[in-house]
Amino acid sequence: AVPGAAARALASSRSRYSSGGHAASTFVGTQNKKSGGCDRVGVVVTEARVRPGRQGVQRIYRMTTEKSKINVYEYLESIGVPRVNALQVYSKASEWFEYEQVRGGRPANAEFGVDEMEAVVGFLQDKGVDAKTIGSLICSHPPVLSYSVEARLDPLFGYLGELGMDTIAIVGALTRRPNILGLDPNANIRKMVEYLTTQAGKTKEEAIGYLLTTL
Repeated sequence: AVPGAAARALASSRSRYSSGGHAASTFVGTQNKKSGGCDRVGVVVTEARVRPGRQGVQRIYRMTTEKSKINVYEYLESIGVPRVNALQVYSKASEWFEYEQVRGGRPANAEFGVDEMEAVVGFLQDKGVDAKTIGSLICSHPPVLSYSVEARLDPLFGYLGELGMDTIAIVGALTRRPNILGLDPNANIRKMVEYLTTQAGKTKEEAIGYLLTTL
């Protein structure tokens, strides 16, 4: 019967699908005893076009990638990033690192790992960020791990110093509001302060207070 033949063909198509077969269309019909051909009253079973072994290749790639990043996750955990957050923190930081590379006209696939993170963590600790606070600060603002110390972090501390904040006050502000780390001292933060003091009629102290309590 046609239904039985259709079921067998469907089972066969699934077998070929699971083994990585290429796409094909199978006609299922009744045998015409007189002509030896098939009457066109059957069911067409179309197999999906799937690259052979694609899922297996992806799984191996993920496993290889994860294995190569074990040292990164171990480092993040050593500075206070919970193990359950390590992958997300690294993903966000590496994404921003790639963005900064492209924006600066550098290769997007440049190496980003423990060495780059250590430079940032070392800088923050030298400035007075407590070792017990580093992990929570990074979890709150993962992109900081990808920032250039020379081009981004040091100028940020320098500009906040120009506004009258000492290092202890800056560290305290960053600890309370890690998003301040996302301000570019050579772009948005200067523009915000200039607007507040020249257009909004705020004093420098009021402008600083606005930055530290609303961002």
